[in-house]
Amino acid sequence: MSRSYGLFDRPEAWVAAFAERLASYDKLVDSQRARLSQLEAERDAALEQFKRACVEEIKNADALLFEVAPIAPHDVDAIPTRRAAYSDRTAALLAKLAMLAYIDWDDNAKRAVLEGTLRRGRAVPFETVSAGGTDAVVAETDKFVVVAFRGTSSRYDVLTDLNIFVQRVNVGERAVKVHRGFYDAFQNIERQLRERLVAQNPGLPIYLTGHSLGGALALVAAAAYGGTDELGDRIAAVYTFGAPRVGGADFPVIVKAPHYRVVNRGDVVPLVPPNWISGYRHTGMPILLKKDSDKPIRTRPWSSALLLVLGSLLLWPFVRRLRRRQAHEASLYVARLERIARYRGRWT
Repeated sequence: MSRSYGLFDRPEAWVAAFAERLASYDKLVDSQRARLSQLEAERDAALEQFKRACVEEIKNADALLFEVAPIAPHDVDAIPTRRAAYSDRTAALLAKLAMLAYIDWDDNAKRAVLEGTLRRGRAVPFETVSAGGTDAVVAETDKFVVVAFRGTSSRYDVLTDLNIFVQRVNVGERAVKVHRGFYDAFQNIERQLRERLVAQNPGLPIYLTGHSLGGALALVAAAAYGGTDELGDRIAAVYTFGAPRVGGADFPVIVKAPHYRVVNRGDVVPLVPPNWISGYRHTGMPILLKKDSDKPIRTRPWSSALLLVLGSLLLWPFVRRLRRRQAHEASLYVARLERIARYRGRWT
């Protein structure tokens, strides 16, 4: 039975008991606070150790990633930006950027990889332009600006590829025939991209590039911007890789910038849309890449007009499946162009 201390009956005993209980309570609270402080310190130490371990793991992962990253810091220095003619090194670098444009930058983790890869190659600042299923990467180095258009990667792009009808489009004072799907896709980002490019360093030349559908969009951009004072004179060249035809016989007239049309031997996508539909024509200088070749071949990438017609006729309905073929893969373009650039040396 517990003792009872009455404040009025036995005040001295109550005060002594209260003081004893209060001291015991304070001691317990102090002990718990000490334990909590110790746990917090241990937690902070463990968290800091974990953060350091994560940083080291990321550094190791970065090092392993950058060992195989397509863009190296010296790639920009090697580019002969004052040369208007075709360059092996420029082709290799732009093919890498065209391949990187396929990375899904809406995924934060993948975007971090893309940004890190570009920054490692001194391609900064990094921006993306997206609207209506059309996407492009804008990267600036201390020597030039690159716009890399994304190729076929979504159901919207499939519809763009299949919309093969030509339409007359007024570019400046000239009306020309252009692939309707490619033109409409470019229109999705035309104004937004123009604003970005005008805001970029006005003293830097602009290179347009892309693989497959991305190459077609790069050509449409070259035609659209080529007649403007703001951007026309800044477009140094257009490099396309495995790109299809874009317009009619009058379209090449409005592509004023040099166009280097790189094609892997065996890639059938450049054969479409068929030239027997509304008179589609290619533009630019054809650059043919062959397996194990140490130099590009400046010639048409087909052996005869008969094979061209047959290839277009038979393969066009199945063009969507052809992206899976090795000859059309962006990575194969990169590998062959890198081999050529390294073999022919720095001054090629």
